[in-house]
Amino acid sequence: MMNIKTKILAGLACICLILTVFFWPGKEEDAYSSDVVREAEDVSERETEMLAPDEVLQAPDGRDIRLQALYNQKPVCLFFWASWSSDSLRQLAILEKACVQYGQDVYFVTIPVGPDTADSRAYIHQQGYALPVYSTQKQMLHDYGVHQVPQLIFIACGGQMTRPFNTVLNERQVTYEIKKMLK
Repeated sequence: MMNIKTKILAGLACICLILTVFFWPGKEEDAYSSDVVREAEDVSERETEMLAPDEVLQAPDGRDIRLQALYNQKPVCLFFWASWSSDSLRQLAILEKACVQYGQDVYFVTIPVGPDTADSRAYIHQQGYALPVYSTQKQMLHDYGVHQVPQLIFIACGGQMTRPFNTVLNERQVTYEIKKMLK
């Protein structure tokens, strides 16, 4: 003969079984398809889109040029650095290779920061790099949140920018980010 606890447990088990049968979620094929995932990523990307602030740069030839004029023509690889930072120098070497490979499709903008910008320009010249060195006002450093170097930002055509990279990206990572901008 069943005692009262057993009857209650048996009743609860039956209720759970009935609820499980009626409310069991079926597999939604669409939720796992690559098209749905890609669409969700696109929506997420648009919702978190950051537009690059427009700034005035002094080009290597001395002309003033608006950053917006650059990124409205081609994607921009924007790099803030200093010659005293070993990470900056490692990233420069990687960006130089990328500049040689993608320089016709991407603007490479390197901006030395700090009191030793003359030393930084001399370093670029001494290494024989093709990377152009631009100058800017301190306001740009504030607008882009540059508090340390190196800082690398990729700006797609139209001004959508990535989050700042504050670590050294290897060649594969730089190539990946550039190819993403060129799509």
